[in-house]
Amino acid sequence: MGLGHAAKYQITHIKKGGTLNVRDTPFQNVSKVVGKIASNATGISIRECAELPDKSEWCYVTAPRGASHIEGWVNSYYLKETSKKLQTSKAHIQNFLHNFYMADEENYMDKLQSFYAFPMQKYLWNKNVSLRDLRIRKVREYKKWPKRDYRLTYLKILKRKADYIDVQTTVRWKFKRHDDYENGKDIHKLRLVSSGNSFKVSAFKKLKHIVFPKPKIVETNATLIASTESNETVSTALVTQSPEANKFYIKSGSFFSNISAKYLESITNNGFAYKIQKVQQGDKVIRRVFIGPFNSVSEATQALVTVRTKINELAYIQTNIK
Repeated sequence: MGLGHAAKYQITHIKKGGTLNVRDTPFQNVSKVVGKIASNATGISIRECAELPDKSEWCYVTAPRGASHIEGWVNSYYLKETSKKLQTSKAHIQNFLHNFYMADEENYMDKLQSFYAFPMQKYLWNKNVSLRDLRIRKVREYKKWPKRDYRLTYLKILKRKADYIDVQTTVRWKFKRHDDYENGKDIHKLRLVSSGNSFKVSAFKKLKHIVFPKPKIVETNATLIASTESNETVSTALVTQSPEANKFYIKSGSFFSNISAKYLESITNNGFAYKIQKVQQGDKVIRRVFIGPFNSVSEATQALVTVRTKINELAYIQTNIK
């Protein structure tokens, strides 16, 4: 095939939504998967290629992933050179923005220049933003919310010019720290300028910032009607207050309607206590059933075996209950 090392490549022959395995050695009898590349990935570089005895060609590639990258061996059958036309396509722009937002999940201070063109024309309300200015702002953001998650859900091309492309994005986000969290969505306007085979952001504006309301606990001591058929009331001795902080629980189920008496009896019959938390989300009330509390992870893990066997096979341990 003779793939060139100077060009950039994209994934081909993988169905939409699929992934390509990246291996530690050219695939023969034994190799280990070290990562996966999405079917819509672009901007892939080739370091070297090798032809195996079976005439298949394998290439050692580097693919961007957020502020870092994945590297390893893939079969050259799944690589296609990125054309000049594709370098300004919506798919290529979307791939860049996917990595742009993913990079903000990391503390990537040393790689800001990989995604931003300095001095930036505009960043939020500030103009002529330098690398130092942006670093200071990012440090504050990262300290406030150490754990960050972003998901690009919408992309619209607003304007194409010879020297820039304006786009609008919608991004779902979730921030966490040890004692709090927030989630919501933003609408952004970005100006992209060409940078080799990729882009850089020269202007960034936040058009809308929406913080979703947190679930509201509407009842912490509750007597539940088990079902409309039996109209049987579950004893308040079984249904205690909302789960305590700093304890370990097994979440065994969430219900939008009244909880069956038989379901609750299956918990007590197996020797477990439980607590029910009622949470308001919009116009609906969710009833969450927590088995416990347990004093340690190991204690909860031992109980989880019984819970999954006899109560709910999808139950799991939950430590941070909001």
